[in-house]
Amino acid sequence: MKRIDFEHFNVYTSVSRKVARPMDVRETFADMIYNNVNGIKAHALALKIYENKGAVEYTDEEVQLIRTVAEQLCVPGFIDGLNEQIGNNNKTE
Repeated sequence: MKRIDFEHFNVYTSVSRKVARPMDVRETFADMIYNNVNGIKAHALALKIYENKGAVEYTDEEVQLIRTVAEQLCVPGFIDGLNEQIGNNNKTE
């Protein structure tokens, strides 16, 4: 499991990743899942992202879906912010 904080999320503004814009991306990213991914699991994940505050634990399956959506629909600055959170986050047992 990984913790991701979509409420306090860095979106990088340049390829150097020296400057990031902290943003609340919960609604925007949840809408991407809600409008572009089929299935009840996607629906549940979209609601989980939208309704929660702060860092939230996501299963490996949810993280894979989040990564897939980000890689297909998001700008590189968002993807780098996501990778930063996933890579620097604690893994829970």
